[in-house]
Parts: sequence; C-alpha cells; structure tokens
Amino acid sequence: MTGIDQSVKGIVQWLDMLTSTARRNSAERYPHWAHHHIGEILIKHGRIFRPQTALPVSNPGPTKRCFHNSMETAFAHDDLTYVEGFASTYFPTEHAWCTDASGALYETTWKKPGDAYLGIPFKWEVVAQVNEANEFASGGGFVLGSRLLIDWLENGFDESLTVNIGEPLSNLHSI
Repeated sequence: MTGIDQSVKGIVQWLDMLTSTARRNSAERYPHWAHHHIGEILIKHGRIFRPQTALPVSNPGPTKRCFHNSMETAFAHDDLTYVEGFASTYFPTEHAWCTDASGALYETTWKKPGDAYLGIPFKWEVVAQVNEANEFASGGGFVLGSRLLIDWLENGFDESLTVNIGEPLSNLHSI
C-alpha cells in the first residue's frame, strides 16, 4: 500500500471509529435511520483526491476558513467544483477544497497540501442553496453540516447532488 493509501486509510479508520460510537449512541433512538454519522456517508460516497495532483490557487484564503475559501473559489471559477470532507496532515480534519473535471485538487486554504483527501464533490446549486439558507445542523462542515445532513442520515444520501469527480474509495482494495 502506498503512502497516500495509508493516509486515506487513516481517515477511513478515524471516520469508522466515530461512526461506531455514534451508532452505539443513537441506534436505539433512531433504529430506522439510513446512517448514524457523517462518517458512514463519507465512507460510502466519498471520493479520494490525490495531493500529488494539487495545483496552486493564486490567492489561498485565511486559515480556518476552508469552507468559505473553497466556496468563494468555486464561485469565481466555473471550471472548479466545491468538495467537502476530511483531509489529513497529521490527523484527519474536517476540510473543504476544490477540484477540476480531471480530479486535480485545488487547496484553497493550506499553504502545503495535506497527505490525503476524502470528500464529496457537490454541485454548485447545492452549495449556493446551503449558503442562502444559512441553516446549519452541526458545528462542523458547511454542506455536510447543513440541515441536509439530517435528511441524509434519516433517509439516505442523495447522489444526485454530487459531481462524479475523484477516485471512488472502493478503488483502494485493501481498506
């Protein structure tokens, strides 16, 4: 397994641990929900973005504003797609970045790309809708922290809101 695959595996293991805990804590209260944690959605629907494909962004935004920075970058560049999920440097962190149609990664916040990126590329209409509604269900994420998340946890994730870019997690056979 290559270093990048090892880093992606670290994100998956982290999300799996969070998911297991959430499932234990909520399965009795919400037995019919499709998912019990955002980690389940990311493991099932997330895409891998390779840091070695990272291309520079002319003006990276301020640190700790990755969701905003990525949204602004995608808005300013019709050829880029907003992606939200987890990235890792030393530890998996909720993060957002952009990608182009080839799956190249555009790191909009960190000066140096992380070791691994696992996220969901969203259609611009979804990002704009969430931004306009300005209603968030959790403290983390932007799209993945919006009220849409509650619906996805309860009823299942809506793939029609995504863009088919990036490498499916299932391509890593050893995870």
